[in-house]
Amino acid sequence: MLGAGTTLNDRYVLSDRLGGGGMGEVWRADDTVLGRAVAVKVLTPALTDNPTFAQRFQNEARAMATLRHPGVVDVYDYGISDVEGRQVSFLVMEYVPGESLDRVLRRGALGPEATMRLVAEVGDALAAAHAQGIVHRDVKSANLMVRPGGSVALTDFGIAHSVSAGHLTTTGTMLCSAGYCAPEMATASDVTPAVDIYALGVVAYECLTGQLPFQGDTPVQIIFKHLNSPIPRLPDDVPPGPRQVVTRALEKTPDARWPTAALMAEAARKALASPGTLPVPRPRRTARVVLTAFAAIAVSAAVAGSVWLRPTEPASSNDVEPPSVGGTVTEVSPTPPSAGRHTSSPPVKRTPAARPTRVTPVPTSPTATVSVSPPTRTPTPTPTTSAPEEPTEQPTTPGPEEPTSEPSDTIPPGDIQCIRAPCP
Repeated sequence: MLGAGTTLNDRYVLSDRLGGGGMGEVWRADDTVLGRAVAVKVLTPALTDNPTFAQRFQNEARAMATLRHPGVVDVYDYGISDVEGRQVSFLVMEYVPGESLDRVLRRGALGPEATMRLVAEVGDALAAAHAQGIVHRDVKSANLMVRPGGSVALTDFGIAHSVSAGHLTTTGTMLCSAGYCAPEMATASDVTPAVDIYALGVVAYECLTGQLPFQGDTPVQIIFKHLNSPIPRLPDDVPPGPRQVVTRALEKTPDARWPTAALMAEAARKALASPGTLPVPRPRRTARVVLTAFAAIAVSAAVAGSVWLRPTEPASSNDVEPPSVGGTVTEVSPTPPSAGRHTSSPPVKRTPAARPTRVTPVPTSPTATVSVSPPTRTPTPTPTTSAPEEPTEQPTTPGPEEPTSEPSDTIPPGDIQCIRAPCP
């Protein structure tokens, strides 16, 4: 339908076909109004006949017209023209003299230095587009024009995706080239700048090896490999720096790739300046393992300490308080004393840090049946004898309503009162 000499809107005269793809064809044309050479991309009739797609395509053309960057081809115009009774949508762009990158690669692969320089330039161009919410979605070697001076320009934003304009795809249509298609685009995920980073990684792989990482007889086979197959290893002569730039961009998961195109461009420049070192050091697994183990030990120690310090039984108000850490207490099991009899007991061993408490008297010997009579109120120090009384169940510690003993009635430790004759 289209050919050399076709005129669009009585202004753009097509002269040479530069290339084509699923979206349409790209022609070199002459702008008869301004008298300059331009590149015109003509959409396929099927996409032009879709009103929704045509409107969104126009919105993208307007968005791209506002983007100014040395690495991005300028967009001049957009229109719909009647050609042989059919409506044809077209996009007018800057004509870049030189040749496309795919034609350059037909003559052989590029070295790591030239590849990193190209990645840095294209990464800057993508970062400028992403800053305005525009995702290219079809980054490939055929859409990269190498200028006569060696610089690279990103072309063909005709199928770009803008956050403000929404998706440009129609039902059952995936707008990406199979060889450069990010895995998430094949699963109908949201279009993010990560798809451009992945595609740029494929371009870099192609520059270093001279071929795409995945090939197949049909686009479905190629996309299936993007989804499931690991990326083939780069040649051994690729230095560590460029190798990391490419392999990270080709991660299956978007979050594992370079976070932004600007960071990928920065990493490429570091790899260009120092190919033998990694732009970003690898995370040290050993450090993470040590930190995790240390945290687990700390938690275990805290739990064990809380269990060790917790008392086994609740202490009553009359119990002996435990000594401070490091102290010792000698415990003796007392025998029930008889009523009206007193026994003497050795003092309890306590540390200086222990607080004074009331201690139940205990017998000095488990075999001796020795007791003392109840203290008398008379001040005489001479002990008196009394008849033995039946033992009762009186508590060893007197209650608060009855005083314990007067200081004058206290029997010195070690003195035993005789209660049966003859006395020693």
